[in-house]
Amino acid sequence: MNEQLSTIERLQRLIAQTIARESGEKLLLIGGFRYRLLDKSIRQSIDIDYHCPGDLEKIKIPLLSLFQRRLFPEVKREIGMECSFLDKSELFITLELSFYNQRERIEIPVDIVTIPCSDAPETRTVGGTIYLTASDADMVESKIISLMSRSFFQTRDMVDLYLFKSFILPESMDRVQQKMITIGLTKEHADTLIKDLQKNRAFHVRNLDKVIDERIDKNMRPLIRMNNGVDSILDFAMETLRKIS
Repeated sequence: MNEQLSTIERLQRLIAQTIARESGEKLLLIGGFRYRLLDKSIRQSIDIDYHCPGDLEKIKIPLLSLFQRRLFPEVKREIGMECSFLDKSELFITLELSFYNQRERIEIPVDIVTIPCSDAPETRTVGGTIYLTASDADMVESKIISLMSRSFFQTRDMVDLYLFKSFILPESMDRVQQKMITIGLTKEHADTLIKDLQKNRAFHVRNLDKVIDERIDKNMRPLIRMNNGVDSILDFAMETLRKIS
């Protein structure tokens, strides 16, 4: 782990701990960093994602206040970095936190979205802190939905889907179809994505290779590439999408 990644993950943990301890009952930790923190995922993630079941706008001002009161002084004391934020919210809440000193500047986006959930929230503990999160099934199902619903296709969603495919339930495809209805997705979205993955396979394989090089722990890269691993990630995504198309 290089020095900057170590600093990024220290900052991420401080952000997540601060939110969990003071706003934990309002926000569910989701996304790639959730997998990294709670499930020891081999994929590194820069942004931190939360699911908010209520009004997104109502959480923004209290969260910014929390960062200024608790997080920023803690970061300065623990890591010796100054802090600022930029509100980049559009379709959902995006608070880009900046941490800097004379040597470096690190930006960590905190995204707050709403995802369809079939299960009640769960609690997980790490290092003496209790984190509220979506269930394992809701998490992996959200990756399937994200593949179809993002404006710009995110290769990292395919990687997460592959890494945590053991969390897919026998009834997950039925649950995904119900969730698609609630957010206005149709089977045609799955069909369109399958055709894109087939037509532009070489392009997506290159992007998967890039994600592995940049975001998978170094000692795990050879293992994930064994036995046509990159192609297996792409094939599993298509196989999953065909079950709902």
